[in-house]
Amino acid sequence: MLVEFSYCTSMNEGLPCRNIIGCWKERTDVISFLKKSFSAEELKKAFGGPPKTRIDRIIESARKPD
Repeated sequence: MLVEFSYCTSMNEGLPCRNIIGCWKERTDVISFLKKSFSAEELKKAFGGPPKTRIDRIIESARKPD
């Protein structure tokens, strides 16, 4: 399965996935892109705090309406 960069930059409620740097750093200058495309507050929201556990993500997905 191929995941597009555009998905990775917006999949977290319009913010980038917290794993985007690790996944894309070999293919593009992802840090520069993030700094140009998102405010410091948005980046803090996306990358700050502890990551969600797998069970947290499963529960969150189950609660989303279809």
